[in-house]
Amino acid sequence: MSSTNPLYQIWVAYQTVEDSFKMSRRVINFAKSAAERLDTLKADEPETTKNIAFIQYKAGKNFLNRIKVLNQTDTSNSLLTQSAEEINDLFVLSLWATFERFVRDFLQEKGEKIQEILPLELGNFYYKHLYQEIDYWKPEDILDLLKHSLFKGDEQEIGQVKEVLKYRDWVAHGKNPQKMPLSSITPKLAYDRLYHIIEILILNK
Repeated sequence: MSSTNPLYQIWVAYQTVEDSFKMSRRVINFAKSAAERLDTLKADEPETTKNIAFIQYKAGKNFLNRIKVLNQTDTSNSLLTQSAEEINDLFVLSLWATFERFVRDFLQEKGEKIQEILPLELGNFYYKHLYQEIDYWKPEDILDLLKHSLFKGDEQEIGQVKEVLKYRDWVAHGKNPQKMPLSSITPKLAYDRLYHIIEILILNK
């Protein structure tokens, strides 16, 4: 198992996407402002002012042509907002999936000691069975195992992770409006909570 936290790379990817959304929004606002400026120019405006306005208008159009989906709608800012919300939820899913895989790998690795049970045939078979079964354990049961062992005395941290799990489940199962989660989880919130748990596991490898 890696000694580095696997959530970091996902967080970097999220920040990259977030910056891309910010730049797209700036491009849209710039193009809109440039078009409005060109439309409001008066006939007696200096030629220099007209030329600058036209150059800015052309630049805005060129930028928009590079983001075709946004350029095809009059509600581009609204589309960006909706897209950002969807992307946020997808990153929560990714963070949880990576977190859960890390925890399962951690438990499988810890179970290797079982192979030392005598007779060795029993230990080896016992471990093989445990190794396979861990992949079928419910996430809630895994979190409870951590709560009553490594996080005994800090159970609230596992409670916060369970909130991430509930939000993840809500997203993964189609965002049923009739079964809204109690807490809305952002990628930053999910990252902070899950990252900390993995750091504790790494210290206890």
